[in-house]
Amino acid sequence: MGSFTEATTTAGLRDGVYESTLDTEWSLGENPHGGYMMALLTKAALTTACRTHPLAVSTHFLRSPEIGAVELHTEAVKRGRLYTTVHARMVQNGKSCVEATVTAGEISDAAHAWEAHQQPPITPFQECDEHRTPAENLLGHIDVRLDPRSTAFLRGETSGDEVRGWMQLTDGTDFDPLSLIVAVDLLPPTVFGLGHGGWCPTVELTYQLRGLPAPGPIATYTRCDALSADGWFNEDAAVYDARGRLVAQSRQLALSGNALNHR
Repeated sequence: MGSFTEATTTAGLRDGVYESTLDTEWSLGENPHGGYMMALLTKAALTTACRTHPLAVSTHFLRSPEIGAVELHTEAVKRGRLYTTVHARMVQNGKSCVEATVTAGEISDAAHAWEAHQQPPITPFQECDEHRTPAENLLGHIDVRLDPRSTAFLRGETSGDEVRGWMQLTDGTDFDPLSLIVAVDLLPPTVFGLGHGGWCPTVELTYQLRGLPAPGPIATYTRCDALSADGWFNEDAAVYDARGRLVAQSRQLALSGNALNHR
């Protein structure tokens, strides 16, 4: 199976434009995974920016592209001493499918000068072995182990507004600032624990890199603050590395599958 590095390969076509191929192995069913597309678009933006790290990425998902060839169009709109801002678009058959604004720069591996909270509790990695997600498509590349204390929804029960779990790449490599973008969008939707189900499409997702992840599994926590009567909900994610250091955060706006089924 293709690694994350292979699945995010890009080639320059002309100034600011790159070509790539959406990999069927990095999809969920027939749909390319949102975090994967976001990471691919971010990689092209980093190349245009001539910067190392995606400090922040705000992405709008306009339509789901098909597996296959895409173009990545980028434009640097600000080049500063400490960061560069790039607008990026994923285009297929002449239509924009995903658009992002990427703030690119460099971040050190130093410990945070201040943190509001320490890593929340989570069941140890090995004790989550029986709660692995099915190894299909994208999930064949990432070993996802859910904390059994947040998986009552798998038994058809409500389990609250939070999901917790561990992740590691199955090819033996470690998560980096780019692949962390996939991680913040990979746990089951939090609204599953609130009695909702089905496909919950992401409309907008903002990712922030907070540190360089240490080798080893990462722990990801997602929670929902509000689910509207119309089905709109937010989902906030926090990712901690093997040292217990906060390395990534995100917030997304999504739509409940229950709401989609009734429209």
